[in-house]
Amino acid sequence: MNYTQTTFQPQMVFDKSAYSDLESKIDELDAEFRVREIEVTFNKDAYFFGKVSSSADVTSFIRERILKGIEVQEHFIAIYLNQANKIIGYYHHSTGTINATMVDIEIVAAVALKTLAKAVIISHNHPSGNLQPSEADRILTKRIKDALKLFDIHLMDHIIVTRDGYLSFAEQGERALGSISDIPNDLEQKLRSEIFAQLKKVTQANAPNIFEIIQSKNGYLQIENMVIEKVLHDQMVPAAIIPLLESEMQLI
Repeated sequence: MNYTQTTFQPQMVFDKSAYSDLESKIDELDAEFRVREIEVTFNKDAYFFGKVSSSADVTSFIRERILKGIEVQEHFIAIYLNQANKIIGYYHHSTGTINATMVDIEIVAAVALKTLAKAVIISHNHPSGNLQPSEADRILTKRIKDALKLFDIHLMDHIIVTRDGYLSFAEQGERALGSISDIPNDLEQKLRSEIFAQLKKVTQANAPNIFEIIQSKNGYLQIENMVIEKVLHDQMVPAAIIPLLESEMQLI
């Protein structure tokens, strides 16, 4: 019987400092090549029952979220809705100074895509109590509207909130929210008249979702704005758009 020696392969030994340097380089390479998924987390403590049928509904919802800071700092909130005008989530995007807050349009749009929203309402507060929108407010609204439009997501409204009141861009017919004001007045009146004629045909039997929404003045204005947006964006006539909206609502 022959005795044999076990052969060991030489081992590479790092001192502590050299090993730390190697770990650091590996971490840098890992960070450079790693692809990270964007995640949206949900706070399950907020509740809202029913549909958003008016700017007053939205304002009440917003006040509950930022009531403590409404007179101190500007806040920016994006509210995400499904096709049936139900709130599926909101994003308290930023808190700023007494007269300004930063808004990242890319993030607002990214959250809309991640939540599969069909419509968005944005809102910010004016601690000063002044309800008049600034030119910066209008520019921001137009930029967000254009960004969402690329994905067929409708920017339904921009609401300015103060302690004692609120202003709705949709109700004021602000140019930044839609391009209806670019249409000659006579054509605009014809379009609104045609929408009114088509909505008169809506009943609880043939379009229950739209019928419920248009029972209030603000609800009617919301549907009217949605129809106008599709007329301008998709080049469709109101008679074709209204049943399409109802069908989309029934799918949610």
